[in-house]
Amino acid sequence: MLTTAAISLASAALAQDGAAPVGQDPQSPGGTMPQPAAAQADAAGADEVVITGTRASLARALDLKKATIGVVDAISAEDMGKFPDQNIAESLQRITGVSINRVNGEGSGITVRGLGPEFNTVLLNNRLLATVGGGRSFNFNLLSSDLISGAEVYKSSEARLQEGGIGSTVILRTARPTDRAGLRITANAAGRHDNTSDKVTPYGSVAISSSNEDRSFGVMASLIYDKRISNLTNISTDGWVINQSVDTNNDGKTDRNDVALPRTLNFTSTRNDRRRTGGTFALDYVVSDKLKFTMDALYTQQKISSRTNQLGFYTDPGRITSATINANGTATSFTVLPATATAGVAADNILATNPVNERTYQIGGNLEWKPNDRTTILFDGAHSKSRDNSDQLFYVVGTREVGVTPTFTLNGPDGLPTMTNILPTDDRSQPRLHCCSERGGRNSDKVNQATIDGTYDAGWGPLSKLQAGVLFTNRLKTVVSRESPEPLGCFYCGYAAVAPSDLFTPFTANVLGRDMTWLNYDRDALVKYYGSAAAVNQVGNSNDPDAIAARQRFLAVYGGNNNSLDPIDRQRGSGTVRENTFAGYIQASFEGQFGDRRWTAMAGGRLIHTDLHATGYSVTLLNVIQNPQDPTAAIPVYSPTVPVDANNNYTYFLPTVNFRLDMTDKLTFRLAGSRTLTRPTLSRLGLSQDFVFRPPNSNTVSGGNPYLKPFLAWNADASADYYLTRTSYVSLAGFYKKLQNFIISGQQPEQYFGLNFIANRPYNAQNGEVYGFEAAIQSTFDFLPGFLKNFGGSANYTKVKSSIRFDPSLSNQTFNVEGLSDSANLVLFYEDDIFQVRGAYNWRAKFLNQTFGPQSQPENVNGYTQIDLSGSIKLTRNFSIYGEVLNAGNKKFRSYSRYQERLITQSDQGRRITLGIRASL
Repeated sequence: MLTTAAISLASAALAQDGAAPVGQDPQSPGGTMPQPAAAQADAAGADEVVITGTRASLARALDLKKATIGVVDAISAEDMGKFPDQNIAESLQRITGVSINRVNGEGSGITVRGLGPEFNTVLLNNRLLATVGGGRSFNFNLLSSDLISGAEVYKSSEARLQEGGIGSTVILRTARPTDRAGLRITANAAGRHDNTSDKVTPYGSVAISSSNEDRSFGVMASLIYDKRISNLTNISTDGWVINQSVDTNNDGKTDRNDVALPRTLNFTSTRNDRRRTGGTFALDYVVSDKLKFTMDALYTQQKISSRTNQLGFYTDPGRITSATINANGTATSFTVLPATATAGVAADNILATNPVNERTYQIGGNLEWKPNDRTTILFDGAHSKSRDNSDQLFYVVGTREVGVTPTFTLNGPDGLPTMTNILPTDDRSQPRLHCCSERGGRNSDKVNQATIDGTYDAGWGPLSKLQAGVLFTNRLKTVVSRESPEPLGCFYCGYAAVAPSDLFTPFTANVLGRDMTWLNYDRDALVKYYGSAAAVNQVGNSNDPDAIAARQRFLAVYGGNNNSLDPIDRQRGSGTVRENTFAGYIQASFEGQFGDRRWTAMAGGRLIHTDLHATGYSVTLLNVIQNPQDPTAAIPVYSPTVPVDANNNYTYFLPTVNFRLDMTDKLTFRLAGSRTLTRPTLSRLGLSQDFVFRPPNSNTVSGGNPYLKPFLAWNADASADYYLTRTSYVSLAGFYKKLQNFIISGQQPEQYFGLNFIANRPYNAQNGEVYGFEAAIQSTFDFLPGFLKNFGGSANYTKVKSSIRFDPSLSNQTFNVEGLSDSANLVLFYEDDIFQVRGAYNWRAKFLNQTFGPQSQPENVNGYTQIDLSGSIKLTRNFSIYGEVLNAGNKKFRSYSRYQERLITQSDQGRRITLGIRASL
């Protein structure tokens, strides 16, 4: 169950036997730290009334919150294998100030106090976990919640915490085998139904833990299998192109030059078959009262088979008439001139795949040595690697809209656009080959870490503790770009060859309530036809020497590529980023009395030095050849690649101070100040440069910048907490962040061979401020009579503002604090000896997702609410059945560009229902 709580939760297995709470040292995956006096006193009182289940989890967390100096919230499993939600991010969003980003309806990244995933360092057992994405952000889809026993969100910093998160530092923890003596087995088997596919898929997990009676030696292993089949649909535009010239009077003359047009209108159906398997292993060995060894290993694999069928209408600004333009310059409707055999809009039947085959593992060891009663030294080492080898398909076969005048209508600011006056979309007699290619990557990330941490319990007057340590991190991100060799990708661009009707079959989908049919086809059969004489000979004039040469070159490359469009490794776009980080810190803890008021404080500093080495390949654009068959496509000519590299380094000092004053046994005030740092995403540090050709006005060129400096922030936090009972409290907190070195994507026009390009390259630019407040309340209703005392709940609200505000009327606004939004959560639960029921409501206000999104325009996300329900019935002491409903209201996701009416995408998220049984021995 959700707790808005404190530092370092103990294993949830202790919750069931009423044991006193034991906190884990944040520096050690397996170490423990002594309980503060206040917590010991509360724990002693617990002998009078033994509480279990949700209440035990709440009480344990609240005891730890009372002892914490800084601002830390947490969440824990009620029991081993019983994390509150099936997705870790879905649970974390219940914490005050935390909201999540969703991919395919599942939480994938977190935003804390308005700062997005890249600004939050997520550690597993206090160690970095490798990730194959272009950034550093943690993908919560990767881990099953049954592998996690607790999670802590550090909102104020400490010198001993790994740097990297100006938003927060999040530590995920797996359970320890010596949390409880004896043999313990838990198992979970469930079936899950996704309303987007009407399929029931299996989920299962098992965890085995064994420890001797004195808990000096124990081992633990867990396994999970998780499958989800979804069939998500969306309507999208791929963004809006601005400053277009159009005819509004249907007189063949351009009379507006400031119009925003949708890049495309797409109707999409995507089937995802996701399989996630994983496991953990842990070992605890207390060699003596002076020496303890722990070891942790994790392996997880996520495989996604993804197939997308899409019907698309690509906008050609030069053929638009009778456009209606609103006050924002948005085209709310327009008519397209009838197509000819070689020009005009087409109905594109698109087949695409986006498979994932991601494998991640981590192994780490920790040695805790106590040479005397006051000194503890921790040695920790870890290695992690993640890789994803997958190739994507993207094929387009289209039918020119000859003899009709397609009409686009936006249908209001919150409506969904339509395209009418079009040819039948299921006609198999007219499709023509168009494009494109197969592409992918061989991406990997390797992380090696080593730390030494020392703690000395001083007891010298107000100085209670001294801590110091060093950390070394080596990280290597490798990207190998792959693509079909030229000229295979665009040989048929411009709908140059008619395809035989027997290649196609009808594809039917309900896209956000609209029953639609367009064409489907088999990729292998299409690729075989690509290389046939019947297709190749339709391209160009049969007697034109240039056309003959182009056909011969295509056939030579096609044959040399195993008669396929299979992608090959390419140097352009490939590269590595190697990062070595050295960090050292010192931190002192103090305590004392102001009369009968107890105070504690912590002050320290962290010195970090980073060396970066990036490699890549430089390429020169030699020419851009306009495709005579397609005015919206062009053929690039590149020079041979040349290896290049770059080096960068920087050093920063990060001071921290935390102070807590216990005014009474129930009322606590906290103050904290710090300087924090977030390194640039690894994809922004690369040397690769990429061109996208979409004439006449949507060409882009983008690249990285290895000389970027890290984001910096000066932070201030203040909070007041009032503890009502062992399980209830109210809290109010305020925060302020002064952001420096903020990285933006600078945009400037560039011209290559007569074509206009928008160049996007990152650089350090502006400063800004983020500030706001949080309010939270948590209570169990033990004071009520009868069954009412079994109820409880929590509520929180976060208000976030920035000195930099997005203004849609400013087309030249280049810097915004992205992801900034208010959020609120409400959780209500009922629990007795047999029944447990929980309802959770989550709300996130609208927010700016990207300053430069699709078509280099802003991307905003509508406000979102979600209701989740769960419950369980205990059948016997060892068996219970449970159920869960995620997104009970079946809410949709919607994003838009500069203005609300400029839809980017509206998509399903899916309602998921789970029914299962848990067993424990």
